[in-house]
Amino acid sequence: MAKKKEVSRGIKSVAPKLPVPHVELFGHVTLVEGYALTGFTGCHALVNLRDTPGKTVAVLTSEVRLQSLLETALDTGNLIAFLGFKFAHPPNPRGGTWIVDVYSIDGVILYNMH
Repeated sequence: MAKKKEVSRGIKSVAPKLPVPHVELFGHVTLVEGYALTGFTGCHALVNLRDTPGKTVAVLTSEVRLQSLLETALDTGNLIAFLGFKFAHPPNPRGGTWIVDVYSIDGVILYNMH
């Protein structure tokens, strides 16, 4: 049986782009690495998530104020909350691939729970 040829009507349905969900996650910073490269100036930090024991994620920012809060959290061991969205295809300033989920952040809350 021959297949019916589909006729183009000139109108294409495009799936609407869904907004990327903004998240707030909590954890402790275990590493901060700074970059001063031609293509990127900023840092990434590794965060052990509080609510998902054993899971580590990376946060990426070019904002100096956020980097300062991440460095303070590393130094003090205090809990942080970070706000941002998860990258579908995260950039890697030095090449290679990430083995953890990577978030672009636009906020850090540093707690003093002592």
